[in-house]
Amino acid sequence: MTFTESECSDGMCCFTCVIPSNNRHIGFFRSLWKSGTGSNCVKLLVTSDGYKNELYDSCKFLDFIISQNSFNFSLKMDLRCSIYKSRPNQCMEYPDKAGESLHQKISGPCIFNEYTAPSAYKKLVYKREWQAFYVIRDSSETIRNIFVNEEITVAREKILKAKDVHLVTLCIGKNELDYILIPIPKQTENILYLSEKHQPITAIQQAYHRWEEKIQDNLQHHYGSEWETRLKNAIEMEKEDASKRNNENAACNIEC
Repeated sequence: MTFTESECSDGMCCFTCVIPSNNRHIGFFRSLWKSGTGSNCVKLLVTSDGYKNELYDSCKFLDFIISQNSFNFSLKMDLRCSIYKSRPNQCMEYPDKAGESLHQKISGPCIFNEYTAPSAYKKLVYKREWQAFYVIRDSSETIRNIFVNEEITVAREKILKAKDVHLVTLCIGKNELDYILIPIPKQTENILYLSEKHQPITAIQQAYHRWEEKIQDNLQHHYGSEWETRLKNAIEMEKEDASKRNNENAACNIEC
């Protein structure tokens, strides 16, 4: 299952970077507007070895749509804001201006860019590598809302047959419910980056210069007074690894 080729179609920021857990960003009048198809039935799951799972609710106005490619029968996901032209300022100005509200200041790179970042970056900034999944309620109503123009049982079967998709039972609050787990693809070629700042992370130093305040806070939290030494060592190790790969590639080309 892949992303559609549209603006910010990964949608991960609408779970984590911008959205307060109680949707305070939308204001009173917007709160009365119709919810998106992802509301209440689609969540974001972040998991890694040795760490507690993190589960995020979507923004009230996030539309989550699955459709079938008529040419090769593959499935595509499309996540987009259902009130895009009227979205709140902190959403509208993200990521370039890192919009502020009364409740929250937004900083840091797009969470999808951090998800697709090199291993060295994630191990430095998060002290771990992590996987992300979309978690969808396994119910007829949910599938009817997110898989358009398809009969419910057929749509469910197609989703479950997609690569690496499987059923899980999660305990949320006091309830145990069945969910469909969809791994989030790490391919970035189908994501349309809208700005100079909203770009993939290719190296630790490049990311640090771009989002110095946010990454510094993470490093200070993890390493205390040693954060500068850790950063310097990680950058040097990354350069050595890149140089080693270049030498190996050059040797391979010569042999060929």
